Amino acid sequence: MIKVLVIVPYEGLLEMMKEVSQEVEDIELQVELGNLSEGVAIAKNAENEGYHVIVSRGGTASMIQEAVSIPVIDIQVSGYDVLRILTLVKGFSGKAAIVGFSNITQGAATISELLDLDIKTLTITRDSEVKEKLLELSKDGYEVVIGDVVTVQTAKQLGMTGVLITSGKEAVIDALEETRRSYRLFSRLQQNIAFMETILDSEEQAIGVFNQDNEVIYGNEQFYHEFHWLKLDNTDVKKLIQETTLANEKQVKTLSINNKLWEITTCPIQDATILFFKNAHSPQTITKSEHIDSNVIELHTFVARTPILGKSDVIHHVMDQIEHFGELDGPVWVSGEQGNGKELVVHSIYLKRQTADKPLITLHCDVITAERWKDLMKESFFQKYANSIFFLKNIDKLKPYMQKELLQFLQNENNRNPQWLISSGDNMEKIIKNGTFHRELFQLLAQSHIHIPPLRERREDIEYLVHVFISDLHPKYGNEVVGIRNDALEQLIDYDWPGNVGQLKYVIEQLFLESQSYYIEKTEVDTVFKRVEQQAKQNDVLSYVDMSGTLEEIEKQVIIKVLEEEGMNQSRAAKRLGINRSTLWRKLK
Repeated sequence: MIKVLVIVPYEGLLEMMKEVSQEVEDIELQVELGNLSEGVAIAKNAENEGYHVIVSRGGTASMIQEAVSIPVIDIQVSGYDVLRILTLVKGFSGKAAIVGFSNITQGAATISELLDLDIKTLTITRDSEVKEKLLELSKDGYEVVIGDVVTVQTAKQLGMTGVLITSGKEAVIDALEETRRSYRLFSRLQQNIAFMETILDSEEQAIGVFNQDNEVIYGNEQFYHEFHWLKLDNTDVKKLIQETTLANEKQVKTLSINNKLWEITTCPIQDATILFFKNAHSPQTITKSEHIDSNVIELHTFVARTPILGKSDVIHHVMDQIEHFGELDGPVWVSGEQGNGKELVVHSIYLKRQTADKPLITLHCDVITAERWKDLMKESFFQKYANSIFFLKNIDKLKPYMQKELLQFLQNENNRNPQWLISSGDNMEKIIKNGTFHRELFQLLAQSHIHIPPLRERREDIEYLVHVFISDLHPKYGNEVVGIRNDALEQLIDYDWPGNVGQLKYVIEQLFLESQSYYIEKTEVDTVFKRVEQQAKQNDVLSYVDMSGTLEEIEKQVIIKVLEEEGMNQSRAAKRLGINRSTLWRKLK
């Protein structure tokens, strides 16, 4: 029996490998998800665990070959794989390019020529070239980039549309046949090789060694226990390694990682950097307690760099506002309906402003209780973390007395103020008018205001979003959907989307999973829409009422909800509630 470790870079290929493993009798397959350095970290223990061969794909396979001494088989990209993705990309309107290693670009260039497709092809020899190539393409007006996982990830970081070339079943079967041949050739050699590493398991400190490409080439047990999820493209650790390399001398810095403060000591060695992580027991470390938990407060030293999607003029205006406000340090208020990407806009502004000593602290205003708020005020929480950027999420749900105390804090000239980013629903004018939100607090925090229009007011974005979501779902599920019929697309465009982009993304995922062919059909859209409408009818009006407050607060929310439904007519609202107008007015005070 050949024992094979399969390291795949995306979830769709993982599921396909699991299916294939049920069909082979002479190979024992263990399938793991890991890309590039993550895949290398998984592969390094393969020999000690008795694996004979490793199977992977693209750049991950190339990196693993450098890190292990057992055979590594590359799942080749077949002509069928390329043809399927090129068919999918035909639905995109912008200029497209293929960027990848030669195993992808050679066949892709030939097929593009045969099909007379205007798709530029660029070949790389290492993953570090990807960003430079994509920046050049972006300057030349290219919007869509086709390639392997590293290409797609980099494209999205740069605000471009990345489309992953996924592997079909034929390529997987060919790789397993190559595995059998390699095993026969290397079995005797494998028996005589011992892959030895000394792991400092007894060391309490986490220790990691990173090469010049910021890849983990060594880590002790404590390191992988604490930082197995660490992605250097998204953290300040990468910057610290770069500073150490440039200075070529020891550096000591305290960084916040995963809601903990770590004192990191770096030491340069030949072509690499050693990092020693020591838990910094600082009084400013945000930890879970009976008063503060991750449902109310989150601390991040990085957020994902996700592009704002859309082609409409209003979305371009939003992106221009992000660029402008990202260069300032004043408060920015982002408003819009649910599911419209307010948090994504806030994160984009934070990334524009981000420095190593300014973490992003998110306060969930819709779930914070009176007890938790009292403790925050008692501990001078906002002053303690003044050297931070605060995100007041769903501030329109903040209780009135909390709004008043926050306003008093902002107006106190003796207080050190952090930077503020704020999000709210689209109804601020109404709730200010009916007295449930403090007008002066709004005026103070909303001097810079970004409004995200609902999807129904920018229908020209829907076709683009549909194609992006379909391409994003391929790596996750790996099925054969490559597009959508025109009549099905028209139906999506005509729908009003009360849940906005979030709801559209959910519907496309349902259609993607339920589609029985290469293209999503109108009948399938009809079926999913009926289910969505049925679910909407089942939602009770009171599901929007925050039940965590006092009886008086809950009563006030119900009155406001009824007032809104009655067009702010107090007589009709009072009659419906079974009270007189004076009682209604008194309860709203």
